[in-house]
Amino acid sequence: MRGITQYIMRQIAWPLLFATLTLAGVIWLTQSLRFIDRIVNNNLSIGSFFYLTMLVLPGVTAIILPIAAFCATLYAYNRMAGDSELIVLSGAGFSRLSLTRPAWMIAGGLLVVLYVIGLFLGPLSARTLRTTQFEFRTALAGMVIMEGVFNTLSNNLTVYVRERNAVGEMKGILVHDSRDTTRPVTMMAEQAMLVLTPQGPRLVMANGNRQQVEAGRRSLSILYFDTYSLDLNAYAKQETEGWREPSERYLHELFWPNLNDPDDVANRNKLFSEGHRRLVAPLYTPALMMIAIAGVIGGRFNRRGQGLRLLGAAGAAILVQLVSLGVAQAAARSPLLIPLMYLAPLLFLGSALWLLREPFAATSSAEPTAAAGAA
Repeated sequence: MRGITQYIMRQIAWPLLFATLTLAGVIWLTQSLRFIDRIVNNNLSIGSFFYLTMLVLPGVTAIILPIAAFCATLYAYNRMAGDSELIVLSGAGFSRLSLTRPAWMIAGGLLVVLYVIGLFLGPLSARTLRTTQFEFRTALAGMVIMEGVFNTLSNNLTVYVRERNAVGEMKGILVHDSRDTTRPVTMMAEQAMLVLTPQGPRLVMANGNRQQVEAGRRSLSILYFDTYSLDLNAYAKQETEGWREPSERYLHELFWPNLNDPDDVANRNKLFSEGHRRLVAPLYTPALMMIAIAGVIGGRFNRRGQGLRLLGAAGAAILVQLVSLGVAQAAARSPLLIPLMYLAPLLFLGSALWLLREPFAATSSAEPTAAAGAA
C-alpha cells in the first residue's frame, strides 16, 4: 500500500511541478511588464528589476497553485486510467476513496504552503514591494532625470539635461518650476548633481542663473549663482500618500483595523472579507483535486465517455473558481454572507467525495430469467 501511494504521489508531483513553473512563469512575465517602464525611466539595474518582480511571486503562487494542482491531478489519474493501472488497483482491492489518499497527502502539503503564503509571505512581499517602489521614487528620484528629454517630475516641475555620466553628474541643465503659479521660475546651470539629504532630495546646480517674472510685472529678474539647491521634497511627499491595501496587511490587521483611521472604518467590510478569504482560499485546493479525481473515476464507468468526463471536470473547476470569486465579492458588500465563503468549498468537496463513493453492485436481470426458463 505504501509503495502504491508513493507511486501515485510521484505521478501527481511531477505534473504539479511542471504546471506550477509554467503558469508562474507566464504570469510572472505579464506582471513584470509593468515594471519595465519604471526600470528604464529610472535607469535602475537589472538586479533591481529582478528584485521587484520576485516580490510578485508569492501572490502569483497563491493564485496558480490550486489550478496547477487540479491540472496535475486530472492528468495523472487520467493517464493511469488510460494505462489500465487504476483498473488493476481496483481489482487488487483498492476502493475509489483509498485511491485518493495520495492526492490528500499532496493537498495537505499544499495547504501548508498556501497558508504560509496567505498569512505571512503574501502581505510581507506586498508591503515590501510598495516600500521598495517608494524608495526608488524618493531616495533615487534623480534616476528619473534622463538626458536629452524633458523630464516631468511633477505636474509643475520640468527638468532638461543635455548630458549625464555614469556617476550621476549632469551637464547643461534647464529647470522650469511653476509650482508657484504666480511666480514661475526658470533656472539654467552648467552642472548639477542630485543629493539626498535628511530633509529630502535636492538638485544642487553650479554656475548658472535663476530667471523669474512676477505676476503683474513685465520686468525679468535674473540671479546668477555659483551654487543653487532646488528642493524636490514636495515631489517626494506626494509618493507617501496612500492607504495600505488589504493585500498588504497581515491577518490581525484585517480583522482588527485601526478605528481611528477614517479609511479603515470606511473599508472595514472589505478588510474583514479579505481576512476570511485568506482563511478559505486554500480549502479550494483539495476540493479541486477531488473534483479532478471524480471526473476520472467517479460515478459509473463508461469506457467511451472519458473525453466527456474530462470536459465535465474542467467545467466544474471553472464553476468553482467563479463561485469563489462571486462569494468573496458578495461577502465584501454584506458581511452576513461570509459563512457562504466557508460553505462553498465544503459543498464542492462533499459533492466530489459523493461521486467517489463505491457504486451499488448491479445484479444482472438475465440470471433470474434464465433460472425461470430452466424450471
